[in-house]
Amino acid sequence: MHAGIDIGTTHISALLMDREGKMLISSSSYANRRIRSTHPLMYEQDPNEIERIVREIISDFPEKPESIVITGQVHGITYYDSQNSAISPHATWLDKRSEIEIDGKSIGEHFLHRTGRALPAGYGFITHYANTLLDTIPEEAVGFTGILEYITGRLIGTPLTLSDPSCLGTMGGFDPVTKRFDERMISEVLRNGISTPLESCASFSIAGYTDEGVPVLFPVGDNQAGFFGLVKEGAGSTLLSIGTSGQISYLSDSTEVSEGMELRNLLDAGYIHVGATLTSGKAYENLKSFFESVYEGLTGEGISGEEVFTRMKRAADEDASPEAMSCSPLFAGTRRDGSLKGSYSQITLNNFTMGQMVRSTVDGIVQELKDFAGETPLFELVATGSAVRKNHLFRASIERIFQKELYVSQIDDGAAFGAALIGAIGTGAVQREEKDRIIDLFRSE
Repeated sequence: MHAGIDIGTTHISALLMDREGKMLISSSSYANRRIRSTHPLMYEQDPNEIERIVREIISDFPEKPESIVITGQVHGITYYDSQNSAISPHATWLDKRSEIEIDGKSIGEHFLHRTGRALPAGYGFITHYANTLLDTIPEEAVGFTGILEYITGRLIGTPLTLSDPSCLGTMGGFDPVTKRFDERMISEVLRNGISTPLESCASFSIAGYTDEGVPVLFPVGDNQAGFFGLVKEGAGSTLLSIGTSGQISYLSDSTEVSEGMELRNLLDAGYIHVGATLTSGKAYENLKSFFESVYEGLTGEGISGEEVFTRMKRAADEDASPEAMSCSPLFAGTRRDGSLKGSYSQITLNNFTMGQMVRSTVDGIVQELKDFAGETPLFELVATGSAVRKNHLFRASIERIFQKELYVSQIDDGAAFGAALIGAIGTGAVQREEKDRIIDLFRSE
């Protein structure tokens, strides 16, 4: 059995896959909690607790795995000492300490002035730079790393010097084509005796072995692990992930990306072009909360969230409005501009209905993802996430807006599955050409 362990932002879970890709065993899901920080813009977790949970998951496996691959959240950093022990909380990708102001400017603005680069909040190097200005770097720190590298290093008993580019890119200033960091940025940011960044490893490489002799491969980011495990390889192969936020990723040999998209490495298969939204499922949940408040305001009684979701789908199915309402679901802005707001428009006397609000919200969520791709020809369209599996409105909207046949992954944790598959291929238990056959086992039209 091959294990993929997913260190997510809110939960840590694992999945075991056999050599044939036929048997999946999911572990219990453990909460990955936020801890109290010294500033409200900080978002931190306990790396020691994360390690404890990962080791408990491994010890609970029904048999010793043949390989382990760690995947999950990527952008944050953890400081470690000369013994490779964590000596700071893990600052996650949700951390916004770079927005703290010093001398009338945000730390992000100071970073741009010093390095010539702008990085989004939560990226590794800007978080480290913020700690430098805030004087919050532990005295014993000799380096910092992402949580995936840290846990992998702890499992094999030695800190990593290499990692997959899917993890390195989220530090900031990493060129996915040359697979090197911006040297000017590094020289400006890495001070105070902190070690230089990791270098790229070869795809499917073994990082080391546990005390029990289990091969542990280098970690892979959750976006790339999920794409590898759920989508067949081919130019234009596309994965839609609709969870709290949304993401579209499609495979390409081109290094030129559309505006608003990001170029990422996909193991040895080329590049994926990635566009990410901030709401998606959260926008739909927000509409549910609105209907809950209306119901309670009118009746004076409460109603369960599941019942509201059921009524929302029914209202959309039964709506016969002759004109369509429109929704722009930018309720949290975009990754480039957080000041943007969402809206409902094209409202008339005939279509201001519950059903139209539901339909337009779903279509707006899907259209925002489609806009990233523009006119790019897409080959295979695969969707993942509970919203797609549980809600036929999302499936119908995707096929209508993308004008493509949709395949839906039936795997709850695509990142963990992809990680397990990477481990099976990296250790030679599964041949690369078997991948498509395995993917077919866990998808539906």
